[in-house]
Amino acid sequence: MAAVLVLVLCSCTSTTSVVRSRFAAEQGCPEDGVVVDAEGGTLYRARGCDREATYACGSVAAFKGGVQCVQEGVASPSGYREPDRPPLPPPDAKIPPPQ
Repeated sequence: MAAVLVLVLCSCTSTTSVVRSRFAAEQGCPEDGVVVDAEGGTLYRARGCDREATYACGSVAAFKGGVQCVQEGVASPSGYREPDRPPLPPPDAKIPPPQ
């Protein structure tokens, strides 16, 4: 039982370490030179090598310890297209509008 608990605890990755390694890879900066600060909510600011970036992070099951972070303000990759969404149905006349 203890071995299973240790395995589970070791497989977790902190949000700051995910932000640190992602920033280091994207900016070509050594990880030990990156400082990560929690900005509140799901936002984290990474600084290092005279650069900085803000990341929005969230929990995702079965993804590198359950944390995924995306840099704020980065344009979508070329060729990316928002998925089509079906149009909303007209409002039901029997239901009064919110006031």
